[in-house]
Amino acid sequence: MANKIFRLLVVAVFAFFSANAFGQCEALIKDFYIAYMQNAEKNDSSNVELMKNHMSPELIAKVAEYTAQYDADAMIHAQDVSKYGMESLVVEPLRSEDRYMVKYRWSPESDYTWIVVQVVDIDGKLQFKDIFPVGTEAEGRSYIKRK
Repeated sequence: MANKIFRLLVVAVFAFFSANAFGQCEALIKDFYIAYMQNAEKNDSSNVELMKNHMSPELIAKVAEYTAQYDADAMIHAQDVSKYGMESLVVEPLRSEDRYMVKYRWSPESDYTWIVVQVVDIDGKLQFKDIFPVGTEAEGRSYIKRK
């Protein structure tokens, strides 16, 4: 009987910490995006440091390339931001362990703008592994024409 209780306790503790870590990654992504959007609205150059703290130089170059190709900031899939966009920002886990859907609305009447990101939480620090191109479906097919 004590062995069963011990096993249940171990499973419960593991489940608690797994759920907490899972939610923590979503919160870190949301914090990153809120900071990014606030910087984009006030001081776009601050996003360079923010990206350096959370991305590899290769990923930063990839984001810059997408931004140039589509004439829209690849991180937010837009040219600018709105206050409502920051208020409506939602981060949802996808089926894959490390992929998340970041979505927001420009206004209450608008459709969601969404960005798929691949991230890891390394000791409480968010690291982006990949950001899927502006205008891609979940399968990776582009529906936005390049400029």
